[in-house]
Amino acid sequence: MKHLIGAMMLLIIGGLSMQAQNADVLKSDAIMQESRMQYLAAAELYEKAALLYEADNKADAFSFYKAGQNFAKAKKFDRSLSMLEKARSNGYDEGELYLTYGDTYAGLKKFAEAEAELKKGLEKSPAQKAEFTKKLGYLFFNSGQYEKAVASLTEAIGQEPGNYTYHYLLGSSYERLKKYKEAMVSLEKVLELKPNHKNSIKKLGVINFKLTDYSYTKETKRYEAMKNPSRVDYHNSTKKLEQIAQGYKKALPYLEKAHEISPKDKAIISCLSVAYRRMKMDAKAAQMSALLK
Repeated sequence: MKHLIGAMMLLIIGGLSMQAQNADVLKSDAIMQESRMQYLAAAELYEKAALLYEADNKADAFSFYKAGQNFAKAKKFDRSLSMLEKARSNGYDEGELYLTYGDTYAGLKKFAEAEAELKKGLEKSPAQKAEFTKKLGYLFFNSGQYEKAVASLTEAIGQEPGNYTYHYLLGSSYERLKKYKEAMVSLEKVLELKPNHKNSIKKLGVINFKLTDYSYTKETKRYEAMKNPSRVDYHNSTKKLEQIAQGYKKALPYLEKAHEISPKDKAIISCLSVAYRRMKMDAKAAQMSALLK
């Protein structure tokens, strides 16, 4: 009987040892898949490894975290969340956990939860302030919280002034808030850092065009609303329109460059058509109008 019990114990111990060995192999395979950017495969391997460790009473919180991180990279956010919760319940509490929670909740469109996790992580891991500030800036921009985005992105730029993406998102945030002067300053900074940044060139062209066109249209409507305008009224309005039209000169270099980069972009072609026409550049206006047909 004692021999039988001993044999059974050896089998159990051997089985547990085999589980641990299998978990180690799976974890190694997961690392390999992750290095190849095969995030879904890596996540599933990390999850299997973590569950085998758990069955062997050797909870591996890190493997649960890595499963969650890779599920997030693979955009499997529900699965990511469950793995992150397992990691947290097993004591994993590093800054990376909060960063990944931020990505996961953002992917689930739970923006308040994402913000809360990132702010908790920032408090816990001040040494990673730059990464948390960046994540908050992206979160606020992508969720349409542009005032908050401006604050976080401005702080991010203070930490990394040469990052053109931060300047672009800041300029785009100002644009959404209709703070066009501030938007143009940020977008011009992008072009200092990355001269051929397509979206900044286009935005600068369109913003300058719209600001000028707004004033031009406003003056046109003012004159057309007048009852029995005199020759003096006509002369004054015409002069004012000519002055306003000079604003199109600021837009043209950006619009022309944007057209050169994206010759089929109808929005750019339309802006160019109007700007050329109002600056009495009739041949070029006709070329743009033909492209719209």
